[in-house]
Amino acid sequence: MFRQPFKRRPYRHIERRYIVEYVNRRFPERIATFYNMRLGPAPAELYKRYPELPESYFKVWMPTADAVVVTKTHIYVVEAKIRNPRQGLGQLQDYVRRVPYTRELKRFMPRPVEAILVIPLKDPELEKTCVAYGIVVDYYTPGWVIDYLKEVKLLPR
Repeated sequence: MFRQPFKRRPYRHIERRYIVEYVNRRFPERIATFYNMRLGPAPAELYKRYPELPESYFKVWMPTADAVVVTKTHIYVVEAKIRNPRQGLGQLQDYVRRVPYTRELKRFMPRPVEAILVIPLKDPELEKTCVAYGIVVDYYTPGWVIDYLKEVKLLPR
């Protein structure tokens, strides 16, 4: 018996569209926005060990936040998770710690830094955990995200 080969769906930038829409709606008066921003320096040991290499070689050691939004009063580090929202908790804690050491953000300091986890579906237990760690949960649920969640079978049709 011959089985048909598995057909992969073409890759779509779902979370990219989600974060851009969210930032545009939530922060209309922002001063600056950085998408996919590398935060903090790479480990100092790498610079010492390989001084001949340009700094760009060490980017892989710097985590990437979905968005960093600067307003008149705050710096917001935003992580959007349509699937697996719990992954965002640890990421946001690391990102917030790295903001003061990020060269592109130093000019905006000493504004307070706030972490925001953006998710489409209400999750009271996740919300409790976020509150315990000082992370704000914001729900953003455009219709196209509901359609996507149904398509990937995370919601019933």
